[in-house]
This record gives sequence, structure tokens and C-alpha cells, in this order.
Amino acid sequence: MPELSALNLDQSQLKAIEELLDEIELRIKQNNVSAETYIYKIKNEIVLLKNQKGRSNGSIIPASIHELKTAFYIHIGIIKAQKNPSISSHLLRVYAVECGLKRIWLRRAELKGTDEIQDQTMLTKDGHNLGRWVKELRLPAKIIGGHPDFHGIPRFHLVKDASIHDLKQSHQVWRYGIEMKPEDEIKVVKWLEDVCTWIEENMNRRR
Repeated sequence: MPELSALNLDQSQLKAIEELLDEIELRIKQNNVSAETYIYKIKNEIVLLKNQKGRSNGSIIPASIHELKTAFYIHIGIIKAQKNPSISSHLLRVYAVECGLKRIWLRRAELKGTDEIQDQTMLTKDGHNLGRWVKELRLPAKIIGGHPDFHGIPRFHLVKDASIHDLKQSHQVWRYGIEMKPEDEIKVVKWLEDVCTWIEENMNRRR
């Protein structure tokens, strides 16, 4: 069994281990069967988490702050060169915003790449969730609205069934050619343009 000192655990991990041991110790004192059942449950959860992390680590390619910055300007350059905006340019703008926001977030956190982000849900679950990233970066209220409702972050309706969707699903809609209501699409694109402007103004700032 490895020494704890060799595992390079942080405070939250040590606290979690301590709490697990306290629970096991309590269950042993009360009932050995209960303790065995609890340990078995924890082992199964660990196996599931290891499998999930293995899948996520294998599917996400890390990007450096330099690569994210380069990608942002490449995407924006292509968009500006297009005479007539299309769903392809809208989709490209989503990815430009995503790259720019991640670059600024990493720079403020003094990290060199996405592989150094501790909370991997920011990539696995919310990689395309621009709403989360603009909140993390605390963009101006004129762009995202005030806390806690952040009404400035747009939502949109689909033409085919009038269902309403969050901003994070816009990239799926444009990718698959699903129609947004025109008035909503105008608002979403304008919002993305405003965020792009903010990114260009803050790209090299640390705060």
C-alpha cells in the first residue's frame, strides 16, 4: 500500500479520505456487516469514477493558451472575410467565443492549458456551455445581465415546434441545420458578437 505522503493529495482529497475512514470506523463499531456493505459500495463507486475519468481523459485533447488564442483569431478572421453570414459562420463564432473565453479564464488562473483545469466538468460537461464560462469570468452586466438570473444570456425558440432552449444548445442547432426563430437568431448572434468584442479587449489582460 502506498504512503499517503507519496500520493501528492490536496486538502480536499485528504478531507474526503478522512471522512470516509471516520464513517467506516463508526460502522465497524456498530455493525461489521454494515461496514462491509459500505466498503463494497465505495469500491464500486471508485471503479465507476475511474472508468468515467478514463473515458473523458481519452476523448479530450488538451489545448494551450497559445493555441486557444490562435484559434480565436483564425475563426474570427474567417467570419470577417465572409460577405454573407450563414449558419456556418454562426457556428464558427460559437467556437471562437469558446476558445477566447477559455484562453482568458486560463490566463487569469495562471494556467498554461486546459489539461491543468482541476474541475474537469468545465470541459466534459460544460465545454460548449458559454453561459457557464461568461459567468465564471464575470462579464459585464450589460452582456450577461445581473446575478442571479443573468437575463442577458439569450435563449431561443425552434421554428419547428416553438420549444425554447438555452444558449449552450445553439451550436447543436446550427451544426445540424435546425432552424431558430429568426428574431431569436438575431439576438443570439448579436450576443456572440458582443462577447467577441469583449474577448478582443481582454485577451491579454490578467484581470
